[in-house]
Amino acid sequence: MTVDIRKQEGVTILDIEGRIIGSDSLALKNIIDEQVDDAKEGNANILLNLADVRMVDSSGLGIIVASYTAVRKKGGRIALLQPGGNIRSLIVMAKLVTVFDRYEDEGEAIASFYKSNN
Repeated sequence: MTVDIRKQEGVTILDIEGRIIGSDSLALKNIIDEQVDDAKEGNANILLNLADVRMVDSSGLGIIVASYTAVRKKGGRIALLQPGGNIRSLIVMAKLVTVFDRYEDEGEAIASFYKSNN
């Protein structure tokens, strides 16, 4: 798994590629925790770009859920960009459909952070 970090309009975008399974899940958690820790209160807005993620297992999903909690505690929001079939299925099975906002368009996803903060 590789993760590229970029910022756009006050949103931290994590471009994730590969699989979020096993030890990669812990690596992703560390990356997200670092971004949350570095964010100012109320600005911990994170967009997980999952377009190039081939597979997520239960530990990977657990990390995404834990990240949601950490971001919310910091007054921010986390959203998912282009979650593939495997990820969508896990989200549905875990009954997390109402928890995570999901987007297919990056511009729309970024704009949503400002709509929810107003």
